[in-house]
Amino acid sequence: MKISHKLLFTLFCLLLTNCSPQPSTTQITQAPIPTRRPQIVEATQAATVQAQPSASSTYPSPDLDHQPLYWFAPLPPMPTDTGRPFIGSEDFMTLFNPGAPWETAAGYIQVFKLYGEWVAYHATDAQLRQAVTDIQRRGLALAVEAGPLNAPPECGEGVEGFAGTSEGQIIAERIQNAGGTIDFIAMDEPYFYGHFYDGPNACKWSDVEIAEGVDEFIQFMRGFFPVVIIGDTEPLAGPTTAADYTDWLLTFREVAGYDLAFLHMDIDWSRVTWPGEVKEIEEFGQQEGIPIGLIYTGNFGDPDDETWLSISGERVKRYEIDTAGNPAHILFQSWHDHPDFVLPETEAYTYTNFIVTYFEARESLGFRREGLAANLAFGRPVRASRIASGFDPSLAVDGDSGTLWSAGEFPTQWIEIDLEAPRNILEIRLIPSQYPAGNTVHRVFGKGPATSNQFILLYTFQEYTEDSQLLVYTPSESWEGYDTIRIETILSPSWVAWREIQIIDAGD
Repeated sequence: MKISHKLLFTLFCLLLTNCSPQPSTTQITQAPIPTRRPQIVEATQAATVQAQPSASSTYPSPDLDHQPLYWFAPLPPMPTDTGRPFIGSEDFMTLFNPGAPWETAAGYIQVFKLYGEWVAYHATDAQLRQAVTDIQRRGLALAVEAGPLNAPPECGEGVEGFAGTSEGQIIAERIQNAGGTIDFIAMDEPYFYGHFYDGPNACKWSDVEIAEGVDEFIQFMRGFFPVVIIGDTEPLAGPTTAADYTDWLLTFREVAGYDLAFLHMDIDWSRVTWPGEVKEIEEFGQQEGIPIGLIYTGNFGDPDDETWLSISGERVKRYEIDTAGNPAHILFQSWHDHPDFVLPETEAYTYTNFIVTYFEARESLGFRREGLAANLAFGRPVRASRIASGFDPSLAVDGDSGTLWSAGEFPTQWIEIDLEAPRNILEIRLIPSQYPAGNTVHRVFGKGPATSNQFILLYTFQEYTEDSQLLVYTPSESWEGYDTIRIETILSPSWVAWREIQIIDAGD
């Protein structure tokens, strides 16, 4: 299930080649796409449960033909574990209260997605019925996320994507017993974890074997919901390429005789080439008639809701404005610690406010550019003592701790940000990329008109540090009139690298 695996993506640096078969010319029968909420019927085929009567006919039908199709999937509160040391959005269930303050945001989306883990194991009967009823009342389609593959005795146990038909049946029965119908199922990364994953209990199946397992799951779930729309979610991460996923879509078509209903891309944001790669997959989907979607998120380690939503907004603008991307499905989704709050839509830096801003003022998404507490370093000219290939200094000031500048060498190394005008500085925030953890010394220098354009030492960070640790210094009085800041590392157990450097504006 999609919850904890995002911590592992950057570890899967496998040296694999594409083993997908060539496109087939076989005649395809497209799976039916409903245009209204289907009525629950008696379960058939592999399913053994009798479907419950549905009250959905009393509610408006969801608009499944909307272009693009917009999805909302905040993380519900669930027990913590080693991969998820947080509980999800604190006010998640408030979304489903009568009069909950997100009417405008709800009017912009068509699909509400629930996590399969929450549906199967953590939601109480009352919570699930409340959520299902309110989703129906709003005229939204109900989606769930589920791992489709059945694990054989020799592999797959505990691996994402291998929850299988047994968990699928639990999810289906619980939704039916809550009076609901599943309109969409987003399968949880079967291709990546069935084929590319190389960790404990890896199966390393062929594309064909995975396609057969996915087809089995689809047929099983249609025993409960005959016209449910079932597609795939896959990560652009590790060794995978755009070609791997276009080949995967063609392989599934050849094996199953019909297309996956959609493909949603889950991005490893440290991969700086992601916009072009997603655009390539999107254009392939347009050519083949397979909707391609993109999940917008922040970073796992972002410190607060504002940061998480701001970087999500920057990614929206990078793909939809800078790259001219046009996904068929757009997903506002989190499996991270943030956002802590989804409501109200009228308050800045809540999840539903983000949705409203996306539709009504998209250009204003992202980080503050000017004024008190803005990040003066964001997008500024930058240079460095050394540059490792692919780790440009600009990646340390792009607002995204998922990317980084690396010198590719041990200390002494420096990086320098041109603020382009004399500025008043309230605070310095640094996020290192550091392996292993250990004692470090980083010196902050500044220059400007007040220093006769000569660098002077402003502060020294000297402590035991580790990767992604936030280092913050706030002077007792703001530093005034500096146009250049240099961070110089003179001691570190690792190559010198920064995920992010933030220089916070003190205002006028």
